[in-house]
Amino acid sequence: MTKNVYQSLCTGFLGLLLMLVHLSALAQPGNRTVSGTVTDEKGDGLPGVSIVLKGIGTPDQMRGTTSDANGQFKIQVPNQNATLTVSFVGYASQQITVGNRSTVDVQLAADNKSLDEVVVVGYGTQKKSDLTGSVSSLRSESIKEIPATSLEQAMQGRLAGVQIQQSSGQPGAGVSIRVRGVTSIAGGNEPLIVIDGLPQVNSDVRSSNVLATINPQDIESIEVLKDASSTAIYGSRGANGVVIITTKSGKSGVTRISYDTYVGVQQVRKRLDLMNGSEFLAYTNQLLTNSKQPITAEVTNAKNANTDWQNELFRSAVQQNHNLSLAGGSDRVQYFVSGNYLKQDGVVRGTNYTRGGLRFNLNASLSKRFSVATRFTASRSVQNGASPPDGTNTQNFGKSVIGSIVIAPPTVAPINPDGSYGNVRPYSFSGLDVENPLAFANEAIDRRTITRFQGGIDLKFQPIQGLTNTFRLGFDNLERRTDAYLSRLLPQVSSGAGIGRLGLLNSFNVLAEDFLEYKRELTPGLVAEAIVGASFQTERQDITNLEASGYLSDDLKNYNFAAATNVNKPQTDIIRNTIISAFGRVRVNYKERYLLSASLRRDGSSVFSKNNKYANFPSVGAGWNISQEEFLKTNRYLSNLKLRASWGQSGNQAIQPYQSLSLGNTVNTGQGAGTGLSVGLSPTLPNDNLTWETTTQTNFGLDLGFLNDRYRGSIDYYVKTTGSLLATVQLPPSAGYNTIVDNVGEVQNKGVELVLGATLINTADWRLNVDANVSWNQNRVTKTKDNRDLQSGGSNDASQTLSIIRVGEPLSSFYGPKFSGFDDKGKQTWVDQNNDGKITSADFVTLGSPYPTMIYGLITSLSYKKVTFLMTWQGVEGAKVNNVGLYALTTPVLGFNRLRSAPDYFPVPATSDVLNRSDLFIEDASYLRLKNIRLDYRLPTGRVLKNASVYVSGQNLLTYTKYSGFDPEVNAFSGNDVRQGVDLGSYPAVKAYTLGLSVSF
Repeated sequence: MTKNVYQSLCTGFLGLLLMLVHLSALAQPGNRTVSGTVTDEKGDGLPGVSIVLKGIGTPDQMRGTTSDANGQFKIQVPNQNATLTVSFVGYASQQITVGNRSTVDVQLAADNKSLDEVVVVGYGTQKKSDLTGSVSSLRSESIKEIPATSLEQAMQGRLAGVQIQQSSGQPGAGVSIRVRGVTSIAGGNEPLIVIDGLPQVNSDVRSSNVLATINPQDIESIEVLKDASSTAIYGSRGANGVVIITTKSGKSGVTRISYDTYVGVQQVRKRLDLMNGSEFLAYTNQLLTNSKQPITAEVTNAKNANTDWQNELFRSAVQQNHNLSLAGGSDRVQYFVSGNYLKQDGVVRGTNYTRGGLRFNLNASLSKRFSVATRFTASRSVQNGASPPDGTNTQNFGKSVIGSIVIAPPTVAPINPDGSYGNVRPYSFSGLDVENPLAFANEAIDRRTITRFQGGIDLKFQPIQGLTNTFRLGFDNLERRTDAYLSRLLPQVSSGAGIGRLGLLNSFNVLAEDFLEYKRELTPGLVAEAIVGASFQTERQDITNLEASGYLSDDLKNYNFAAATNVNKPQTDIIRNTIISAFGRVRVNYKERYLLSASLRRDGSSVFSKNNKYANFPSVGAGWNISQEEFLKTNRYLSNLKLRASWGQSGNQAIQPYQSLSLGNTVNTGQGAGTGLSVGLSPTLPNDNLTWETTTQTNFGLDLGFLNDRYRGSIDYYVKTTGSLLATVQLPPSAGYNTIVDNVGEVQNKGVELVLGATLINTADWRLNVDANVSWNQNRVTKTKDNRDLQSGGSNDASQTLSIIRVGEPLSSFYGPKFSGFDDKGKQTWVDQNNDGKITSADFVTLGSPYPTMIYGLITSLSYKKVTFLMTWQGVEGAKVNNVGLYALTTPVLGFNRLRSAPDYFPVPATSDVLNRSDLFIEDASYLRLKNIRLDYRLPTGRVLKNASVYVSGQNLLTYTKYSGFDPEVNAFSGNDVRQGVDLGSYPAVKAYTLGLSVSF
């Protein structure tokens, strides 16, 4: 009790003393009040900023104040020569002479020195200066700079060692994310995505872009864990890297209402230069003459037709986005609530994407020792697409909507005088199967609807100082409905009756984890942290597929299967998988100089055989902050010098369940619409020895900073070897089974990542930042079972193997003959590699890889007072694309539209197919792209309006590439890593012009 009385007296005396000092200052002659607002670079008010009058009295007598919750302050100054020192943690301090002003507004710039920046890692956080591994980070401020419809668009080109590729330009299209190259044939190459502690299930059956359902405005930070010492804590799911996404939370003492919106117009980035009607007729006449065939009536009757199919199907498309959020709280409770709506029309008629979502995050301190954090989000998206018209035949260029736009003849009218759709297959001498693209845009349905609920709760208890127990419970429920319908009005529906399909998927994923964290200073300067825990995650998928044909009316389409005359048997499936784990990690830090870390995770997965359900994944890491040594602490120029080294193992178990068992599958026996599903055995030989893919990675890194990190950089070198590659292998007929899932080889990625940054100008009015990253990666297959080549990718419409897996070559290399010219008869010839006088598969060679050898990005930001100019460049080098569209536009047998300027190897028109699959159609897909350009102006603010800015921006305005197709960033088989880099009439890339507004109150 005596102690409490003493504390009360001291507190009262101190308060009285401060009041007296303040009153005496007010009484001094010449004192006047100066007020103002302290804001950050975005114009948001900063609470708790220190404002001190320089040079007044001793340190104990210094006059000062702090900004309130809105960044506002008032202070007494003696005269016009008074100088204010304004400082805040994480920002560069400023000294400002008051002069005759009564209002002094201050904008603080972020401090270049980022060593104390906190980054999120597996099961915790770390100061950047304490990391021993390789981690790339992206903050909400950077994400907000690009008016992106999905999160991965804001990430592209900004993270070293991370390749992000859109499968097409279609709204809502999927993406592929590759961290330090590809490591697997069948086990998946997507990184593990963790949102607010909940690992997302990367399942091929979902066929959905996890990031597309997330509102970018809700994101606080993104961390990409790249080396094994960072990813091993996630064990069997960390081999491809880990992307940790943290959503926003409210802040104590500040209530903020924010509204962000933009509206924009999108256009096709590039159109192909194709023949018009008269040019095509002249070409057709020459084709028939050269082939000694008569000029038929179907040709002469098309004299006056001139259809530009690109004009008919492509359009300027509007997109709009709205986001409203409320954030705030007290010392005990903080909340963040947001709602968003996105509507994006596609540049191809009939395509669009809409998404709406809600988020609620709450943090509460229930007592000194007990706290709770909850996260909940709901979203719904609808994608109307332009998939191949029959819904299954993705390998026929002429049967994709975009392919039809390109090769449909310009001598056919889209719509006949009687209102029916024009027949784009009028020529009997042509063998190509192509459809009327306008008919599909108007009369076909290709819709995917995804509804998603995700949430979690963290319960934290601190029984003693330094020890925290966290219990985490999370769930993720995804429902996907796929609707496909071919109208009876479509020309190719020969029966005159509609065809409908319906696919339903319900996935429910549950996570339960409990872990203990302990942090303690063992001796002066020696701090140890430890974590130990257990995890359980399980998922169930229920799948139903229906198909029917014979709809005599299109009124109800596929919503009423009873109206069809032919309903196929439903296809249903239930898929389950479970992972149980135990994990631990220890970190030691001595005087911020010497850093050690070690982790171990043991996983058990239901997808593997009984002999190999469990595996261990260890890691170790070390760091040396040389700049913290006594002999460098006083160095004025070197602000950061750090060495890092790590080694570890992580796994990959991302295969479908039951692969080690003998399976009887339901198989689709036909390619065309309405052919139906039939049940038959596709026997798989059981494999009790099927085991995990294991990735062993070594990483060495160097971090540098000069002049308080005004100039900064890092370099990492890694070697990443993945063994026991999973693949489906064909068996000889004598085996009695068709296939076996087996561990068949080894692949290695090694490379260098370089990150450079500089604040070239940093004054009160001007600031210029330049950041660049370059990553080189070499991918090679180092071993296969029995040293055999593994053909992959099956066949396309030219009946040629697309790719091969061969020792010494990149994983999935294009494979085929090399073109050598034409003989005296105009027939195509090939290189006879073995000089045996004939061309066989023995003469086929690798023709390049779809994976780039270098990726890079350059971000420049220039600010002057209230104006900011931002520019982002992004590119890749060394990638190849198999341009099936070029084959379709240069093969005379097709008899349909042509490039106006044919390549040199294009022979005279004829009805014989003299071209074939070869290196002629493997094109360089390297490119340099102006990803984003933006001009931002911060509007004046006041008591109510705390932040306001308006901006104009452009996306993909410039692209430099040699690729002859619509866009080099294309991939028809985005979910299949051994069939990358194939352009089968993919949706063209777009460029966009955007006007946006951001306000907060």
